[in-house]
Amino acid sequence: MNLKIGQNIIPSINFIMSSIPENTTDLEKVRYIYINLGKLFSYDYRIVADESVIEEKVDYSKNDIGRYKTCYQVSEILMVLINGLIPTCEAKIFERKIPGRSFSKEHVATTVTFKDGLKIILDLTLDLANIQGGLKTKEFGFTTNETGEYDIISLSECATMDKKLGFITDKYTDDYIEEFVDTLNKMDFSSKTPSEILDYKITKTKELFAKDFKGAHEAIRYIYTLFSKILSPNEFGKLKQFNLSYSNSDDFNLMAIYYFADLGLCYSYSNELGFNKITPQVVSDLLKSGWKTNSHSIQDIFDESISR
Repeated sequence: MNLKIGQNIIPSINFIMSSIPENTTDLEKVRYIYINLGKLFSYDYRIVADESVIEEKVDYSKNDIGRYKTCYQVSEILMVLINGLIPTCEAKIFERKIPGRSFSKEHVATTVTFKDGLKIILDLTLDLANIQGGLKTKEFGFTTNETGEYDIISLSECATMDKKLGFITDKYTDDYIEEFVDTLNKMDFSSKTPSEILDYKITKTKELFAKDFKGAHEAIRYIYTLFSKILSPNEFGKLKQFNLSYSNSDDFNLMAIYYFADLGLCYSYSNELGFNKITPQVVSDLLKSGWKTNSHSIQDIFDESISR
């Protein structure tokens, strides 16, 4: 991910505001805004090194909104659009606890209350990878809270809306993945080694399911989803995933490393170069040339693999 903060998405937001289809329900209008906004943003991964990006305000007066945002800005923009475009709905920002989140401030999402009393949770930040990957959404009215205060929108309801709104014609990427897994399960791999089988699966997955992502964070989440579905439990259990970052005064770059040490296979993903098969030597060289990671053990892992 080559993160340039100044990328202005106001023209695209203006398009969303002016293109909401007629003859749609309020829920369908909210879905239209949600999915289209989800195609624009990427999570601002600078937060890992600098939590102050949470405090960056969305300045609507400048007519300039960058693509990279944290949950705070994404939730605010979603709230503003829903309240401004659908006067019969009331959207608010609220805090949610996310397991494993290590930042000092809580994660935030958006609630929407409709005139008929329907009340749902929208967590667009967590759905960016799903939307950009063509997967079923997991955060559009998908959950409630401990007291059951919020309503649930089923995946079948979402599919019906998505077909009406033109987001899908037949299936989601999830469905095509299931078909591919069925095909893999019927293939004869008896003449191939475990390493060859894994490399075939990953190479074929890249060929069939490559998508265009706005940032590497969403692409990395999507790749993890693909691996968890397509690889066998034994293969998936061998995966070690590492994130590397490189930053200077203007840019912030993110790269993911997928390492199957027992099988001697290593892959990388970056927005600039896509998904590639590499050697452990490449990773070791990256770590010596300015790329950084929060894991102190990675350099030793790759140095050891090179010395074998």
